[in-house]
Amino acid sequence: MELYQLRYFAKVAEMEHMTRAARELNLSEPALSRVIRQLEEELGTKLFERRGRSIVLTESGTLLQTRAGEVLKHVGDIRAELRGVQQERQPVRLVARAAASFLPDLLARFYERSPDVAVSVVQNDNNVIRNQEYDLMIGSTLIHPPKYSSVELVEDPFRVWLPREHPLAAGEAVRLGDLTGQPMIGLAPNRFISVILQQVLDEFDVRVRRPIYSDDPLMIRNLVERGMGFAIVPVYTLQAQDKTGIRELPIAESVPCLRLVLSWKKDAYHPEPVRQLRRFIVEYFRTLPQGEKTAPDHTP
Repeated sequence: MELYQLRYFAKVAEMEHMTRAARELNLSEPALSRVIRQLEEELGTKLFERRGRSIVLTESGTLLQTRAGEVLKHVGDIRAELRGVQQERQPVRLVARAAASFLPDLLARFYERSPDVAVSVVQNDNNVIRNQEYDLMIGSTLIHPPKYSSVELVEDPFRVWLPREHPLAAGEAVRLGDLTGQPMIGLAPNRFISVILQQVLDEFDVRVRRPIYSDDPLMIRNLVERGMGFAIVPVYTLQAQDKTGIRELPIAESVPCLRLVLSWKKDAYHPEPVRQLRRFIVEYFRTLPQGEKTAPDHTP
């Protein structure tokens, strides 16, 4: 019994149709039928029986489908682990779609602990994300992430940035209605956070002017400081380290709260350097100042 025979059998069992399976495998139908027939002769049992235009598994075929799936998965795992051995010295690819301003401190602390692990930070390459050419990704979401391929790091509530001389800056919180008609420094309209913010403003019937858009936290902070308008930003996703020229205040109303999430590719083999950085990122965010909610530990 050869691996290719099990792979061909598994495809026929999945499709329940010889012609379609042959097309998927890029084989001629007679060639695929011959492989299945040889496998049945070797095992001494029928694996399929015809039912109309389709074929279905026999009892023996159902048993082989289970065992073949296990074998093919083990073979895939072995290949992935062998590739992982070659990748041990490759930089860990970390996509930072949120909380990028934390990375200098986070990576400096990680380097102190693991000086032999190199990290490649990716921020503005959508192709890397689309093709899943990364090991880890820090991003934000409104929903609880799947536990098998991600972990919630911390809640990321929205805050209002105001110039220090703004009339609302003297308060303890900002009512969204008080921002009606004022200029707002906004993120690019197609950004996920921009869509969420627009939904919040619409819900509270708040109409604002948007003279300037920017995706750069430092630029947004400087524009607010210069009195160009206010901004609504997630605390960690668009963290600005220097807030001496602005006021950051909570929103008085109850609004949706983002979640900062660390994710990785499901079912992929992760070399030890990737696992080290994954554990460290979770630990790092749990040492942030109290008052921000962190998630329970789901990290492998």
